[in-house]
Amino acid sequence: MSSDDLHASSIGRTKIVATIGPASSSPAILRQLLEAGVSVFRLNFSHGTHDGHSAVVSAIRTVSRDMGRHVGILQDLCGPKMRLGSLPSDVIECRLGDEFTLVSHASGHDAQELTCSYQQLPDDLKRGETVLFADGTVTMIVIDTTPGRARMKVTLAGRLRSRQGLNLPGSDLAVESLTDKDLQDLDWTARHAGDVDFVGLSFVRTAQDVARLRQELQARGSRARIVVKIEKPQAVKNLEAIVAATDAVMVARGDLGVEMDVQRVPSIQKRIIALCNAVHRPVITATQMLNSMEHSSRPTRAEASDVFNAVLDGSDAVMLSGESAVGEYPVEAVATMRRICTEAEGHLRSSAYSSRSDSASLPGLVHPITEAAADAACLMARRLDAALIVVVAAESGRSALALSNRRPGAPVLALARTEEVARRLSLCWGVEALVLPDAHPHSVEAELSFGMSWAKTHDLVRPGQHAVLFRGQRPGQANTVAILAGEVP
Repeated sequence: MSSDDLHASSIGRTKIVATIGPASSSPAILRQLLEAGVSVFRLNFSHGTHDGHSAVVSAIRTVSRDMGRHVGILQDLCGPKMRLGSLPSDVIECRLGDEFTLVSHASGHDAQELTCSYQQLPDDLKRGETVLFADGTVTMIVIDTTPGRARMKVTLAGRLRSRQGLNLPGSDLAVESLTDKDLQDLDWTARHAGDVDFVGLSFVRTAQDVARLRQELQARGSRARIVVKIEKPQAVKNLEAIVAATDAVMVARGDLGVEMDVQRVPSIQKRIIALCNAVHRPVITATQMLNSMEHSSRPTRAEASDVFNAVLDGSDAVMLSGESAVGEYPVEAVATMRRICTEAEGHLRSSAYSSRSDSASLPGLVHPITEAAADAACLMARRLDAALIVVVAAESGRSALALSNRRPGAPVLALARTEEVARRLSLCWGVEALVLPDAHPHSVEAELSFGMSWAKTHDLVRPGQHAVLFRGQRPGQANTVAILAGEVP
């Protein structure tokens, strides 16, 4: 990777998560996506095979190490998502007033029969209930039920495809947060414990769902961080407890906009982001951000505004789904998102948005002494007009997380002790991570000198500019922090 590429990747503060699929899984495209600004690759376990995902992980690690990048990998579990079964010819046109029957077991000779991944659904449905298909683009109402069968009439016409999603707004079916498939996928996680950095929990409803996933990960020897996806009304109701239990959050607007009134989604998005900012949880805004770029090389004006405002709201990361997984312009989508984020970041630096020194914390996550020191480091950087803040991210990376949460004007260079910690910081706003050499001395002077030297080599600082070093608590020195400033030689 050239110094220009490194410089470009360091400028972007808001991280980009790109979903990998048929359009983006080759090593050549992975390299281009990294060069365009991707920090985290998402593997969607609703699709693909274990062998296929393993091959993608191997390719990501080979390409990223060749480029000197500590890119994160997010494994996104399916969760109890209800999906249609296979359809005749893979597609059905649903006209207004057409009738279909949802059955537990298909007879195989009725083209109007539909099946679902949740076989008990026909017995759980009640007359008068509304069923939404394909993210709400097709709607049917239940007009009659018999054991194992639910007859429905189309009230919103459209096209259905095999394995598209199915939602029941307002219902609370008694399904487990982790399905049998999820548990099998977590066995795959265990086999890739050194590579999977984040695991996404779909359709979370309570903090107990998060605790269950953490237990399953620990039982398998995985140290992956949990990203909860807020997409159910129950999750919104239990938001504070869920955020307290997790490591990071995704605002999954697709199913959220189907499960709840769509006009409520923007306010819920802002509430989630504000809470995550206040309690030091990285937050990803996702779904349909540049949706038109699946088939167009340019986004709509509304999409550009959506990404821009997600950055202003406080998103640590923004995510591409179909745009990078199956779209015709995956690299262009990332590059476009990077440019929009950079424009929004410029607005942040020139406005009052960047003042975050009054944020709260949850007990046990970031120590008050570390928070105070992060505030002091940001103040010192502003007073000195520092070109760089160097933070030593030891075992937890929480010092870097606290600094990221302040949205400082200067770039943040995190010096990690391990690649695992460096990749863990790939979701944190404004943080570029390096791994310190094993033999490097651990004094604050040596760490500041190392950071300034690296930044100077990669054209991030110039001689005569200032840099600030912030080192939080170290093991065995729980109440000791260090802040140091120096001039670039």
